[in-house]
Amino acid sequence: MAGGAQGGRGLRGGAPLAMRTPSLPPGLRRPLALALLAGLAAAGLSSLLPDQFRAEVRILPDAGHAGPQNHAGIWAPTAPPVGPGTREDGPTVIYDDILRSRRVADAVLSATYAYRDRPWRFGALRDRRGTLLEYLGAGDPDRAMGAFRGLLRVERNPKSGLLTLTAETRSPELSLQVVRRATEELRRALVDLAQAEGRNRARTARERLEEVGVICSGKDEAFRRFQDANRNWETSAAPDLRFQGERLRGQVALWRRVQENLTLNQEQALLEARNDAQTLLVLDAGDLPRAKSRPHRSFIVFGAMVVTGTATWAALNRTKVHDLFIAKEKP
Repeated sequence: MAGGAQGGRGLRGGAPLAMRTPSLPPGLRRPLALALLAGLAAAGLSSLLPDQFRAEVRILPDAGHAGPQNHAGIWAPTAPPVGPGTREDGPTVIYDDILRSRRVADAVLSATYAYRDRPWRFGALRDRRGTLLEYLGAGDPDRAMGAFRGLLRVERNPKSGLLTLTAETRSPELSLQVVRRATEELRRALVDLAQAEGRNRARTARERLEEVGVICSGKDEAFRRFQDANRNWETSAAPDLRFQGERLRGQVALWRRVQENLTLNQEQALLEARNDAQTLLVLDAGDLPRAKSRPHRSFIVFGAMVVTGTATWAALNRTKVHDLFIAKEKP
């Protein structure tokens, strides 16, 4: 009976001890409450941020083969260092510089893209068409350069020479188009650089060919006038007349051979200019990204909770913080 009475009093007095929830220390209740509120606020605000999607292209260094004239060019991967402090060699070193150039930036910014994006995380998809300059909201390319370099990133592995090109925007389609457009502009720049020497040789041959053409015309005209004045000079009894005629005919033949050789040199230079192009070895041309790359909302929420909770606890326990970190530093 006594045990039953005690059990009844235990039930009437409240829940059993094993069923009671341990209460938090008074010093942690407010920091935890504010941390939870900060986490909820961070979750709400981060949901307003639009998702970002990253597309990636990877480019391999070439095999280092030289062109028709055995000139590997400025991107020769086996070129010896010039001296102490020389930058690392490799074909993708110049790739990196080209991709960061104003030439590529202007071409990518001014190109027109068709894509879909959301203004915020739960917003409706919008079909859009416009330039990357309009997407960045910049009025001119000079102001858009900073945002463009943050959008398009270039990373190079110094050991393998592998070049990774990434673009990150609110639209998967736009990210893929931007990174592929930059790759195409890199290819065009390499062709222009590789063919510059051949074009210079062809231009020099063409200029010289024009000069030789004028000389040939003069020699032809002089020989024609001589023949008109001396129709039977080949059978003439005067040796001086025959010598003059042979000399003029030899000059005409000589300059015609020079003209023919220059024409062949010009055509050869033009052919080499077309063939002497750097091969861009694209390992991964990029795929349409499906998963978002950022923002990392869980990290934002966790960080907000940790910072808020820690700051609140430190403010409520200023004396302890002072004794732990500041008082110890005093002699």
